[in-house]
Amino acid sequence: MGLSARHIITVSALLSLGGCSFATDALFPVFGEDEAPAAPPAPVASSSAPSSEFRPAPVAASAGQFGLTAMDTGTFVNQKVGQFNSELNQLRGTLSVRNNQLESIRSQTVGNASTYHGMVGGIKSRLQVGTTPGNPQLMSQWRSSQEQLNRIEGDISNMNQLAAQVAADSAMSSYLLDSVRAAYSLTGAVDDDHRRLRGLEDEVNQTTVTIERLLNELTTDIGRQQQFVASERENLMELAGDINSGQLYGSQQTSNTSPQMASAAPGDFSQRRPLVVIRFDRQDVAYEPALYQAVSRALERRPDAVFDLVAVSPGTGNQNLSSGSARRNAEQVLGSLAGMGLPSDRVMLSAMASPTAQSSEVHIYVR
Repeated sequence: MGLSARHIITVSALLSLGGCSFATDALFPVFGEDEAPAAPPAPVASSSAPSSEFRPAPVAASAGQFGLTAMDTGTFVNQKVGQFNSELNQLRGTLSVRNNQLESIRSQTVGNASTYHGMVGGIKSRLQVGTTPGNPQLMSQWRSSQEQLNRIEGDISNMNQLAAQVAADSAMSSYLLDSVRAAYSLTGAVDDDHRRLRGLEDEVNQTTVTIERLLNELTTDIGRQQQFVASERENLMELAGDINSGQLYGSQQTSNTSPQMASAAPGDFSQRRPLVVIRFDRQDVAYEPALYQAVSRALERRPDAVFDLVAVSPGTGNQNLSSGSARRNAEQVLGSLAGMGLPSDRVMLSAMASPTAQSSEVHIYVR
């Protein structure tokens, strides 16, 4: 039989988890207007501070005959009962494996989340007492924190895979239950055959409840971890600005913005032509090759050049780096520049709103 509507919706939800144009001068590219087998299930980080107090995973029933007395009545229905019982044993054995996988994921998640928070906490502790602007040691730790968060994000994908497998088990359970119920209508059965069918139906129902509980646990955990990663992406972007300024953003006494992480009004850059404009008007904007070329040429001409990386949001008025999509895109570009070997103290972060912007943009200027 097919999946119930609930199962179809669940599987769909779990599995569901621009271009380029250039200015006439090749040094001023604009992007965005035109333009790998899965890892085994791994832990998923908690959406809040790491904790070992996870809810226990549902306990899968052990394999066995489930109280059915072995007998041979010689009927076709008796043969079907034996077949169904074997399939149920196999399904419960599979559920035991799934249950162990979830336990393993949750156990390892505590370690992964603790590692990430330890990295971020170490950076904040150093910034709390103050350090040099753009401290390369802290920037290296920041990159490690970003890599750790990437691992956690990959763990979410692995958990989605596990959830898809459990959803397939749920489909198998529904099919088996329908098959058992259909066997009641087969002719040539004796009373013992129907008695065994009733016992088997009860066991399949219990297994279905176990599967549903496991699937609900996975769905809840996946949502929690996705929220955690999204929040920490923004926190890391803010932390990068703190490293550039050499102190915690919240510890500044005289201003809400640092000299190297300013909230810029549109006019501040109105007289300057951007080296690069990246328009994030679609997913997967392939900006890195041209960005690398433009930055390389700028450094060839001015080896001591410093770059302003500006997160641009559509609209009017002053903006800051807490703006959602603009902030995330600026973080992405900052990570790309770091990966290209550009020192963190050569990149100054700021943000602004632009009434002409149709989507989130990132502008890069040369000083």
